[in-house]
Amino acid sequence: MQESTPELPLFMKTPIQTGDEISITGKWIPKTKGGIFRKSVDSQEMLQEWEDIHSDARDHEGMLSTEINHAIGQDAVLVHHIFKNEEALAAYFSHTANEHSEALHRVAKPGFHLIRGMKVSDETRTALSNRGVSGTFGEYSYGFVKNDYQQPDPSKAVQVTAKWTCKQGQSIEELKQWWLRVGTEVYDVEEGMLRFEVYQVIGENALIIHETFESSDDLKFHLTKGMAAKYKKEIDQVAIPENYFFRGPVSWTIRTYSKFMGLPATYSSRGSHFTREGGSMSEGKTNHKSKNKMENQGVMVVYKWTAKEAKSEELKAIYNEVTAQMKANEPGALNVQCYFDDSSSTLVVVDVFADAGAVGFHLGTTAAGHFESLLAIANPGEFLFCGNIPEDMQAAATGMGLNATFAPNVFGFERS
Repeated sequence: MQESTPELPLFMKTPIQTGDEISITGKWIPKTKGGIFRKSVDSQEMLQEWEDIHSDARDHEGMLSTEINHAIGQDAVLVHHIFKNEEALAAYFSHTANEHSEALHRVAKPGFHLIRGMKVSDETRTALSNRGVSGTFGEYSYGFVKNDYQQPDPSKAVQVTAKWTCKQGQSIEELKQWWLRVGTEVYDVEEGMLRFEVYQVIGENALIIHETFESSDDLKFHLTKGMAAKYKKEIDQVAIPENYFFRGPVSWTIRTYSKFMGLPATYSSRGSHFTREGGSMSEGKTNHKSKNKMENQGVMVVYKWTAKEAKSEELKAIYNEVTAQMKANEPGALNVQCYFDDSSSTLVVVDVFADAGAVGFHLGTTAAGHFESLLAIANPGEFLFCGNIPEDMQAAATGMGLNATFAPNVFGFERS
């Protein structure tokens, strides 16, 4: 059900490419609560039952992605499924879900679920209701997706799915206009918001909002300084938030701050997860990576070693070992190149890593294993870390005695 759509900016007029995919994000709670440590029998059996469901769900042909996430600070499970289409969803609930239904409902009860897609048929709504899934069904209204639908790094990205319901006497069109303002301005102001989607709830004056942030820091900016902060007062006058589901590494400071904002939030750490090869358009493609490595948290390290007298060949030999070990043992090392200037006995090295975590792994393994041998035969020059390096990793590099400069990317271009 779609009423009139607000006037959209140009970047929202491109049709979304999720096609027939259906996404379900929902919460389950044990009948006998086990507290934050989940010690009740019902709590333990609920967790085990969902792990069994996850194991079977990943074998379901129409399941594109499935996650079983443990809620943080409360006794609950936050589940997320993406189905290829409504037929795949119906087949899943007729077989996999049906086989586990009795055992699951014996120890747990469903909380609220948010179901969204381009269209959601009456048959799908009835099928889910008959299975005891209490939820809201939303059909796509407007939004945008950046980076050619590439899936962001799951270890850093935060997914936010929420329901906003109009207050009595307030207009759904006014609520849609306010969220359109958020999406229009956020596109340029907040580079870290990769996805913004608005779904109109069927049969209610309500919206489902789905947002994807590249990292917890990007979410923090959005809530404290970005468009959520700018338009909070206006949206609060029109509607109330009913459910907020956060999936991803949300920092404790954001969890605390969101309580002051009055968000009825459930946060979850990433538990068992499965994404079919190629990914999905609802969460992002995984079949190839964006060519812009620096925008995707890539890190380049450029440095040099100057060999002591008569030690040039020994320096080259050590770096032959280093590159061989990196190739064999460091999947996050994407490109390693060594250059040698005979006139100054200087070795120049260029390393490209997938992310800061790959840099840290290198420093703690291959680099640490050869560092003392290198210091015995060569003098280190400046180490230039080009990309986003966390403060603790910067301290570790400095602690190794490296003359290091840490420079995040600010501008430039890449030609294919």
